[in-house]
Amino acid sequence: MKVDVVALQEAQLAGGALAVPGYQTAAVTRRARGRRGEGSFRGGDVAILVRNGLNFQTIRESPLQPQDDTTEWCAIRVILSAPRPTTQLRHHLDIYNVYRPPIRTSATDERVDFFSLEAFPTLDNVIIMGDVNGHHPAWDVHCYNPDEVGRRVYDWVSEKDWQVLNTGASTRSGYGEEAQHSTPDVALAHSNLARRCTWQAGTDLGSDHLPQVITAAISGSRPRRIRKERWAFHKADWAGFAAACEVAAGAMSGEDSVERLATAFSGAISGASGKYIPRGARADPQPWALDEELVRAVAERRAARTAVQVDPSPENQALWKEKKRRAADAEVEARQRSFREFASTELNRPAALGRVTKLLRKMEGAVMDACPGQAVSGDRGQLVAEDRSKAEAFVRTYASVSRHTRHRKRDRAVKANLKRAHADPCICEGQRSDACRPFSRQEMLDQMRKMKNKKAPGMDGVCTEHLRHLGPLAQEVMLRLFNLSWRSAEVPSVWRRAVIIPIPKAGKDPQDVTSYRPISLTSHIAKLMERMVSARVTHLLDRDNVIPAEQVGFRRGRSAEENLGRLIQEVQDGWNLPAPKGRPSDGKTAARFVLTAYDFSRAYDVIDHQMLRLKMLHRLPRCYATWIFHFLRDRRACAEVNGVRSSSRPFRAGLPQGSVLAPTLFTLWSADLVEELRKVDGTSIYMYADDTATLSSGATIAQAMVRAQRAADVMAAWARKWKMRLAGSKTQVLVLSQRHEDARDIVLRVDGTAVKGTRHLHLLGVTFDRLLHFGEHCSRLRRKVKPRVAQLRKLTARSWGLQEPQLRTVANGYVRGALEYAAAAWLPAASESHVELLEREMRATARVVTGCPISTPRDPLMAEAGMVPVRARREALAVRLTATAASQRTDDPLREVAARTAPRRLRTTTGWRDVGREALTRLGLQETPVEERLHITLPPWSDCSGVAIRLDVGAAISREARDEVRRAAAEEHLATLPDQATWIWSDGSAEGGVASGGSGALITLPSGEERTTRTPAGAVCSSTRAELVAMRAALEEVQQLEDATSATPLVLCTDSQAALATLATGAGEQRTTLGAEIWRLLLAAPDRPTWLQWVPAHCGLPGNERADELAKEASSLPQAAAPVDVRSLTKAVGRAASKAWRDRWPDSFFRRIMRDRFPTPVLNETREDAVNVHQLRAGHWGLSTSYLHRIGRRPTPTCQQCEDLKCPAALCLVCREEADTPEHVLLHCPCLAGKRLRLFGTIHPDATRLRDGGAVAALARGFLRHREPAGYGRP
Repeated sequence: MKVDVVALQEAQLAGGALAVPGYQTAAVTRRARGRRGEGSFRGGDVAILVRNGLNFQTIRESPLQPQDDTTEWCAIRVILSAPRPTTQLRHHLDIYNVYRPPIRTSATDERVDFFSLEAFPTLDNVIIMGDVNGHHPAWDVHCYNPDEVGRRVYDWVSEKDWQVLNTGASTRSGYGEEAQHSTPDVALAHSNLARRCTWQAGTDLGSDHLPQVITAAISGSRPRRIRKERWAFHKADWAGFAAACEVAAGAMSGEDSVERLATAFSGAISGASGKYIPRGARADPQPWALDEELVRAVAERRAARTAVQVDPSPENQALWKEKKRRAADAEVEARQRSFREFASTELNRPAALGRVTKLLRKMEGAVMDACPGQAVSGDRGQLVAEDRSKAEAFVRTYASVSRHTRHRKRDRAVKANLKRAHADPCICEGQRSDACRPFSRQEMLDQMRKMKNKKAPGMDGVCTEHLRHLGPLAQEVMLRLFNLSWRSAEVPSVWRRAVIIPIPKAGKDPQDVTSYRPISLTSHIAKLMERMVSARVTHLLDRDNVIPAEQVGFRRGRSAEENLGRLIQEVQDGWNLPAPKGRPSDGKTAARFVLTAYDFSRAYDVIDHQMLRLKMLHRLPRCYATWIFHFLRDRRACAEVNGVRSSSRPFRAGLPQGSVLAPTLFTLWSADLVEELRKVDGTSIYMYADDTATLSSGATIAQAMVRAQRAADVMAAWARKWKMRLAGSKTQVLVLSQRHEDARDIVLRVDGTAVKGTRHLHLLGVTFDRLLHFGEHCSRLRRKVKPRVAQLRKLTARSWGLQEPQLRTVANGYVRGALEYAAAAWLPAASESHVELLEREMRATARVVTGCPISTPRDPLMAEAGMVPVRARREALAVRLTATAASQRTDDPLREVAARTAPRRLRTTTGWRDVGREALTRLGLQETPVEERLHITLPPWSDCSGVAIRLDVGAAISREARDEVRRAAAEEHLATLPDQATWIWSDGSAEGGVASGGSGALITLPSGEERTTRTPAGAVCSSTRAELVAMRAALEEVQQLEDATSATPLVLCTDSQAALATLATGAGEQRTTLGAEIWRLLLAAPDRPTWLQWVPAHCGLPGNERADELAKEASSLPQAAAPVDVRSLTKAVGRAASKAWRDRWPDSFFRRIMRDRFPTPVLNETREDAVNVHQLRAGHWGLSTSYLHRIGRRPTPTCQQCEDLKCPAALCLVCREEADTPEHVLLHCPCLAGKRLRLFGTIHPDATRLRDGGAVAALARGFLRHREPAGYGRP
């Protein structure tokens, strides 16, 4: 039987959300007064589930009496489609679910029964049902004298012309002395509706109550459900698809219309996809409750209940209770077995990491379950339930935000400025050269590599997977389409169309149309074009230094952490100025600060296109401004709800949501805001996209407030000038001062709104307090992470669940990643007590990863999990920010703050700058130059066709192959390269792969002359970086020897695949200064053919061996002047901090095993064996008799619990010689002497041999096997 609506009483829900496959959770009401958690009375919680495909509305107006605080209720309105628009019949059914708990006035139950139906609706489309714990002969044939509740309900039914739907059959069977049948459950309806309803008691579901099954016939029809189809790319015939696209592309060679070519190209892909790629809708998830044992137990339970109904004898009662208990146990076991199998198999697949994170987010409640049938607010606040009506409501709401706002005076000025700007020609003067040149095939392929698979298509139905599998001819047609659009500034209409999918926001009202986040699905072909344009725009903006340094949002290599760190350090520097001895002096005595975080209302959605065009004409070439303007104009979108789309509406303003270009365009749009704010004295600016904050300082709080008000006025004026609006209600103000009196009565006026100062301010994900102790921030982080740890714990246990590699990755990303967000800025300033809050969560995460008990000492616990404590991470994070600041331009405000030498007056005020400097000084790296970050990339249009990069020697050669085999393969391949060329053999060397980098190269000119280079690569340096330094030095030497117009071939051989893979991404895609410099040297002679060739290392190639010698010689050269990159410097400090932490480990069994080394992950072992390994090495084994006795889990008649290892209850159950501590089990127990001899070659191995996790696992298994035959089994 298929049930449309399920009403639950006494659901006893857990803390998380209720989810049932195939149903929507329409309404949930938690326990009322006196329920679990607040009293000793059991039961509680009501809910209503609606089958997928039905539309509904949650009813919120309470029908209870105001004083009724014990009855629980929830209600929904099921909405059906009207057969004809003109019909007057109601096409909805209101269902009220009621649970009235039994109230027995006594000394322990002080509740008062105020249950009444007087306020319930009496219309003829309402059904009231539930467990009222009331009895009356009208619905209970076993009742002869109605109780008070039953009399009240029946009187109300008689008065309102309603009827009881029950047939009189019993719905409950009691236990023991209450072994009689009764009917406390009742269903009521109006007489008109009751004639169209049927009622029966349903099949036993395991409760002492039988379900009420009600069938109601009402007018209307079910909404037609459209199941969305998707491409099954894993079943695609890509060869056939590419061939079909090639044939279709051949017919487009003469097309010169952008619109027609775009339509034909998309149609060709769609046609080929229909033939060679399967497409279909996913089936609904099936319930797990088809377990054979569970089905059998349920059948036995139902048979026992039937026997009780026929003959309620004590024997039948006992049998029914036994079968009920067995079915409940079988259900729990089936559920656990199904989930454990899923977690142990599906989630442990290498490609399932994203699935694990997604599941954890859903379990945590961070992702709200969609209710596709939920009605939403439409026009004038009316609720709409039809899918098309909901779609229209959504698109109408979104389009109303992105409407063009007219301002006559401002629009006239913009129009005049545009006219003057249009008079100036483009920098290419119409020749389409340099930055305005047509796009190259290499640009297209570079940007295509960045696009992600498994993304929903736009209106044309084309996905990234389609584009990746196009043949060469189809790719040429697509490139011609892009260049045709670029040259003519015509943008195909399908590129400017979007489908909006509303996604519910977590914690928001699902009936409010504004509680949904619009996700726009646009054409993937258009996104590829956007990426190519965006790459060029970003290069031009960086080249001309258009975007101010204060703006760090959506900029390569920049992050919110930089602005947060600069803010905190500036405040601490101001506080550390000398205390005023007389009248405070600005800039000379301790400063007070006012931090203001502004919020723009719909920042991206209200940008005026003509104003943006004017700004682009001032900052970008005219060709760019024209194409982007036409890309933004005439944009239309429709909304889609449950597969039904609305009509299309125009979006006349704003940047398109989901556009690749939008973030870059907004940074260009807001660049002049920073220029305006810089004019305010004593004010620093911090921007991350549209999140803007100002820090105003002063010798007194009054002076700081004056400056903060000026900054607020500038912000408001700029917003009005550019047709934007500040959201004063969302603006935050916080006083940062050592004196608490400064924070009193702080009010700032922001665009006419009075904003009061608060105790905390939330900026860019960090919560600030007045003293910068970050106590509230650490508390918030703990509240955020604690549920994550709890949900992660549910995915693993001692004998099943996620394996260690998955656990470590998820723990570091999902837990540590949240704790360390922007931590380089605030963690050095946080107090120890607040940091301890984070340490506790990290230790809880480590216990999940390792399976160690809570009594495990901290250091072994964290080490076994492969985690460093938060305190030990503080120095590495501080150095990362310090080095990042040093890598910026000289005029960057972050670099200026990091370079200051400020006084240190307050001992309790510590910032990242001081912590970073101290860490570098301890390593002797304080004077080491930091390599500047790549501020300007090479032009994306750089022609790299003359450079070939090969990562193999033409054949797959195993690293384990003999040297002669590898050398022969390399020599055979190198013989195919030009002999009359400049040959470079380069190599890099680093001590331990991390320090004293040296780079060497052997250069052989066509004349036979040889040159060598030896270059220090840095005091701290990776092997890959040393290889890149060697390439750069060799290319610089060649550049000095040869003319830039030289056409002599160049062959560069190296044994570093990592270095070549970095360069293979392309000239414009380099993210480091070193990589960009190498490409700049490679492209210096455009007519010279160049090969970068990988060769196998240490196989006897003379050139490679000579380069290796040169690199080792270079590593001994002075390193003081060699620049170091940020990553190497950060890792060096991280290693030193980790080493210092390991050196502080106290003496223990774990320390004797590891000394000062980190344990390696336990791989290729079952979860149970891995847990045993971690627990044994950490010294607290949960299967040890002595450990269980110590914690009171294994008492004996003579000793309940003690810590004495000589206690008889703690002795080894196998040898009885001493307590079965981990040290005894692994190193001394006689029963494992043979096992130790086979594993280690001796029966008395050194403790360090236990670093091998496989050996420890084998010893643990052997000990348990010896203990079980002795009759003791497992504890």
